Amino acid sequence: MKHFLYLNWQSARQALVKILRQPFGSLLTLLMLSIALALPLSLYLTVSSIQEWAGRLTATPQITLFMEQSAEEADLAAVSSTLTKHPRIQSYSFVGKKQALSDLEKRNGLPGLSDGLTDNPLPDAFVVTPKTLEPHELEMLQKELSGLPMVETAQFDARWAKRLYGMVEMGKQLTWFLGAALGIALVLVTHNAVRMQILARRDEIEVAKLIGAPDSFIRRPFMYHAMWQGLLAGLAAWGLTSWLVITANPAIHEFAQLYNEAVQLRGLSPVELLVVLAISALLAMLGARLASDHHLRQIQPR
Repeated sequence: MKHFLYLNWQSARQALVKILRQPFGSLLTLLMLSIALALPLSLYLTVSSIQEWAGRLTATPQITLFMEQSAEEADLAAVSSTLTKHPRIQSYSFVGKKQALSDLEKRNGLPGLSDGLTDNPLPDAFVVTPKTLEPHELEMLQKELSGLPMVETAQFDARWAKRLYGMVEMGKQLTWFLGAALGIALVLVTHNAVRMQILARRDEIEVAKLIGAPDSFIRRPFMYHAMWQGLLAGLAAWGLTSWLVITANPAIHEFAQLYNEAVQLRGLSPVELLVVLAISALLAMLGARLASDHHLRQIQPR
């Protein structure tokens, strides 16, 4: 077991030394791999940043029930009882017409607005917080609540936020698609690089097979070479995305300030970085394994 671990350690060390001694020979491959990783990473960070911002805008959508002006205390009590027992409603609050008018005066800086009114034109209202966030169920709940007695209208005041969430979901799907496509590209690039290495060392491999070396022994240096390339490409992709975040955030911040919002791109967390490095290394090793299995079978000692 110790001998096996020592051989793997030696192969890994020699593969890294070879890459470091020939930086320009590996530069093009690393550049292609890092760009293939940086594109979906950048899209992922953009989508997740928008999602975090959208979550700060409204944690949960709300439905506002505006009562008819002729609604009496008994009608309000009946609606309140229905909302309390409803299984799809998390909570609700009542906003009386007097409170609504007072809030309007404070919000618009118009003290004494009610002094010039003979009657309060604002209706009583219930602000309902549903349990679900699914758009179709929210619309069904809105229609159901609008049919309650003495309810004039049920306004879904977070519909625009749901559209934003829909865009975020579309961005997530695009991220997965782009990540899968470029992941396949990473495997193919590594496959081609290892294929070229095997062909360049064909004579050496034939001699190794002639003296009885198994394919697993011959394959090992190529696997570790691909692993290091994947790790270095992952680090390079992290550097590219970090540079993007640093350079883009000032412009994004200035634009968001025009709308009194605080929006900025976030970087990769340590856990996310480790996941990226693991995925890039595994994909590179997959490409190396496919290439070595295919071409080593074709090389036989003469």
